[in-house]
Amino acid sequence: MKKRINIFLILLAGILLLSSAATIESNRNNFDLKVKLDEVASYSNVRDTKNLEVSEAAVAWHMDHIFLVVNQVSKALEQSNESDYKTKFNMKRAYVFTFNRMPRGKATAPEAARPKDNIDLNTIQMHYDQALATVDQLSNLPEKKHFNHPVLGTLNRDKTIKFLAIHTEHHLKIIRDILEDK
Repeated sequence: MKKRINIFLILLAGILLLSSAATIESNRNNFDLKVKLDEVASYSNVRDTKNLEVSEAAVAWHMDHIFLVVNQVSKALEQSNESDYKTKFNMKRAYVFTFNRMPRGKATAPEAARPKDNIDLNTIQMHYDQALATVDQLSNLPEKKHFNHPVLGTLNRDKTIKFLAIHTEHHLKIIRDILEDK
């Protein structure tokens, strides 16, 4: 009987440790995302800069796109039904999440995540403020809340936060490249 209790306690400790590790990972990705969003916002003063060798879009487009994606994906995550969560292996997701990068020029933004023409500073600021407030709430959602990405498949809460950080870094690299020769 004492041996069973010890085994039970070891298993319970392992479960708690794994749960804590998942929470720490989620919070770390959440923190990384906030840091990245702050960097995006720091480019406001060069928002009209373009470099056609890198992107047809100006810095402002990439900034607003990042904020729109964070806001829209977070909303989809919040509205998802946990009981519908199912995932299966996805090779493209495995690549993106293993290397923490998205290949450039392989996908186009869906219409809903494309910024409007003539992006002004007020719009960027409003979308940035919304994104920051949204990111603060993501880690509080249940783990099985999910987002269905058209290429990467179904992502639970933690994978969605990681996707948002990877996507944000993808566009930050584009912004940095646009500004490199300026």
